[in-house]
Amino acid sequence: MALSTAAQSTRLQDKTRAERGFLDAEAALGRSSSSSSSTDKEPRKTSSLKLSTLLSYLGPNNPLPIQVSKNDQVWLLDNVAFRGPQGSWQAEFVAAVFAGEPSARIVDSVGDVAKALGLAKGCDEERIIEARITPFLTPILPGRQAKVTFDKATKLKLGPGGRNGISSDDKTLPHSSDGSMLTTTADVPLGAGGLLTMKTLYVEPHGWAVISDIDDTIKITQTSDPVGILHSTFVAEPTPVSGMPELYAWMQTVLSASAPFFYLSASPYNLYPFLHQFARKHYPHGQLVLRDASWMTIPGLLSNLTLGTEEYKVDRIKKFNSWLPRRKMILIGDSTQSDPEAYGNIFRAFPGWVKLVLIRKVNDIAAIGIQEKNLPSRFEQAFQGVPREAWHVFEDPAECRTLVQKVPPFVSPPPRTGVSSRMTSETTPAAKRPRSAKDVAYQLIYWPGLPGRGEFIRLALEEAGAEYSDTAQIDGGVKQVMAHVSGQVPDNGLNPPVFAPPILQHGDLVINQTANILLYLGPRLGLVPDPQGDDPDGLYRVNELALTALDGLCNEPHDCHHPIATGLYYEDQKVESKRKADDYVKVRLPKFLAYFQRVLASKASGDAPWLYGGQLTYADLVLFQCVDGLKFMFPKAMAKLESKGEHAKVFALHKAVAARPRIKAYLESPRRQKYSNGIYRYYEELDIEG
Repeated sequence: MALSTAAQSTRLQDKTRAERGFLDAEAALGRSSSSSSSTDKEPRKTSSLKLSTLLSYLGPNNPLPIQVSKNDQVWLLDNVAFRGPQGSWQAEFVAAVFAGEPSARIVDSVGDVAKALGLAKGCDEERIIEARITPFLTPILPGRQAKVTFDKATKLKLGPGGRNGISSDDKTLPHSSDGSMLTTTADVPLGAGGLLTMKTLYVEPHGWAVISDIDDTIKITQTSDPVGILHSTFVAEPTPVSGMPELYAWMQTVLSASAPFFYLSASPYNLYPFLHQFARKHYPHGQLVLRDASWMTIPGLLSNLTLGTEEYKVDRIKKFNSWLPRRKMILIGDSTQSDPEAYGNIFRAFPGWVKLVLIRKVNDIAAIGIQEKNLPSRFEQAFQGVPREAWHVFEDPAECRTLVQKVPPFVSPPPRTGVSSRMTSETTPAAKRPRSAKDVAYQLIYWPGLPGRGEFIRLALEEAGAEYSDTAQIDGGVKQVMAHVSGQVPDNGLNPPVFAPPILQHGDLVINQTANILLYLGPRLGLVPDPQGDDPDGLYRVNELALTALDGLCNEPHDCHHPIATGLYYEDQKVESKRKADDYVKVRLPKFLAYFQRVLASKASGDAPWLYGGQLTYADLVLFQCVDGLKFMFPKAMAKLESKGEHAKVFALHKAVAARPRIKAYLESPRRQKYSNGIYRYYEELDIEG
């Protein structure tokens, strides 16, 4: 019986460790470690040190953190900012604090590594070893809190760290645009050292992203051999895998300059400066994620790279999914570790999230002792249940360009004629309006008691999971609407008076008109193509479709019950209403439904069931609401039209939108107001079959 992927991964790692002598190498290096936390240079009372040591077990819940001193080192690690559940920007900040100098045993440790590598005592390589081994022998400082300044203005506190000296904090950040790179600086006493600055890349919810292994995928490490690991880490100039820098530079160009790269390694965080410098020199900027175990041991380097790598990588990639669940992911790894098994598990765990897996078949010096890891049967088992076109094993990185370009929907430069492939609504820009405070919730100002045109705005906000308030749901909502309609607000010299609801307020911006509000929200909520991608005009094509639906399936139905004047009651124009409704149901309604059926059948529509580019946009939400309202207003006519099947794609879109998790939850909630005296009204005398 075939082993599970986890069992297979464990068997291969155990076999590699046994055959290549990892246990003996780790035993020989076992004395190259240092205990933590005991080298604070500033005088402190013994009782305080004992208390701080005990409290450090509480990690971030430590009530008495110790501030960074002039003798400490602080490492700030680059990160990625993403949209949180309420639409605000947030990021995980990782920091490490440890003593300014290594332990006294560094000479012994350098000698141990040199001996393991067969180097003569006093050789020139010992200077390189000493420089690179220092982070492994510098005592960590648990319970420390680091103060930092984000983008020269926002003060943050990181930590206190746990027993491993590392802190991880989720922080809400000020607004910025997609692709922005902002700097955080540590606020430390004079004399403190380390990596005192970090970069934060802002990444909108949609688009592409790359998750890449490091060791033997983009950097020669020789992870299947303990001597190879020690030599590549502590002696050799870090060497990129041939062809991979060029591949990654090309991917950054074709995917998007703002596409995030996550570099995921099983190496311990001790190697962060070493690997960060290597990645910055050879590859696109990205977030480097390492293991926080075995912080203080050199044997831990060997065990981290060979034990439990599948579980570790799956755990970290799940975190990336929680940050960017709508991004299209490309996963790149190699055959030396458990990348195939880990990536196969992630593909199956998050259907549709991973678009392509690329595994480098290692046949060079890094492949020592892993012949079995390159067998086709291993890859077939690791990717069981994964479509064959979604995973590939390559030897020459140049092969990957063709493979990436075949991924639907791939972002490639559009031809000048015909319909092009393009980045769809899954790539979302953050449109710029510097004067607006985009880190605040949206406010929808609309009449209580009826869906009306405000419903088109609600659907967009609900689909995106955005944080918003709605005057239709609060006491005194009518007064807020009237204050705007009467011209009392806004009157701030910035926003012109509004004519009628729906009105959207976002920071200092106040706008009205349904289509205008959707045009504003679309890029921010991920409901249009990326204007900065390869489909810069897609926004306007989506708006065109939304405007057509609003014209023929919203405004004209409203005129059916108010054909003479909106100021007259329906009862004052019933004869005209009957005539108008008869014409609309027989002529205009089928004409507009036929048009959208034609759009949905066109090449521009892309994958069903959406109107444009194969992905949901706000035009789909507008069409859904129109069809939904018409089903209430003209149930006989809509039932007949649906039964005939001539507009099947339109009704399929209606069902598809209603089934989306957030929309479904909204439609079943009390926030969804019932149809009554708004745009879509039911009058028995107007309910004709047509």
